[in-house]
Amino acid sequence: MPAEIKILERAEMYLRKLSCGVNPLTEEDLPEGDACRQERISKCLTYVADYLKQKVMPVMERQEKAKAPKPLKVLKPRVVRDIADKELVFTPEMLSKFEISDEPVSLSGVVRRLNFLIPQDSGMMPLVYADVAEVLSKEGILLKQENDKGKDLNLPTPHGEELGFARVEADIRGHHSIYTKCNVDAQKFILNHLDKCVAQANERLNKRKERAELGETFRSGKEKFHVTEEQIKNYPTDEAPVPVSEIARRLNDLLPQDSNVEKIYFKTIRDWFVSQNYLEEKKNALGKIFFVPTETGSQNGIVTESRVGKNGENYDAVLYNGVAQKLVLDHVNELT
Repeated sequence: MPAEIKILERAEMYLRKLSCGVNPLTEEDLPEGDACRQERISKCLTYVADYLKQKVMPVMERQEKAKAPKPLKVLKPRVVRDIADKELVFTPEMLSKFEISDEPVSLSGVVRRLNFLIPQDSGMMPLVYADVAEVLSKEGILLKQENDKGKDLNLPTPHGEELGFARVEADIRGHHSIYTKCNVDAQKFILNHLDKCVAQANERLNKRKERAELGETFRSGKEKFHVTEEQIKNYPTDEAPVPVSEIARRLNDLLPQDSNVEKIYFKTIRDWFVSQNYLEEKKNALGKIFFVPTETGSQNGIVTESRVGKNGENYDAVLYNGVAQKLVLDHVNELT
């Protein structure tokens, strides 16, 4: 029974995060078109989470206590935050309670420790993983990379490694994970740039309020992705090969914060390369889809980099150098 209660608690937490448009496994915001961000589905997820917490879990806990031959050890209850409606502010007094760990801590662990500083009844917007990862990406500390399953990972650049951010591989609850850990210097770097992370969180809150005022819960009424020539001039110019997800992030960064333009998704860019015969879709013996550059693609800056997957198998990651990125910029408003 205790194991079942723990499963229900985790399920309730997952449901609540999904209802807020957050991936419970990565703490990243779900894509704007994700079904969980639709109003009716979000309300249903919240209803089920409330039902679990108010109806099912108390009954199971009472049944467990009735069976117990002696009083169970009282566990500290999970902190349940009120719905955030105030901007996030970390005062010097709050930050004085943050303890920098001598042992490396995961990036999500740093986010959790910061959120523990927020008073429970403050109603302030908490940080999420994506707030910090976005700032670190803009500072050149992290770079989005695809694993062998096509999932985006925020991993340290060489500059990030110099500042104490480390790429770590570990088996967690039976799953092989690749993630970023922060040593003492890296934790201090995040604290020194915390104002930018807070700005990201407050921007999310303001957008939520705007959607609420307009009666919107997702991207209805937005224009298709497009950028002006002036905005394109701000695209970072470098020749280093990057994954298509990084190209998408850089393009989205060209849009003003208050833009009514939809963000572009990496699959949109990848599919354009396929349609123009720069990429070719293939399947392996197990039916898994992967992409390889065609001869034309190789001649236009699409390269592959050999990597090792979680099971020790080799695979080729597809990357795009400056020539391939320029192709995207030359046709950027034709992609969607």
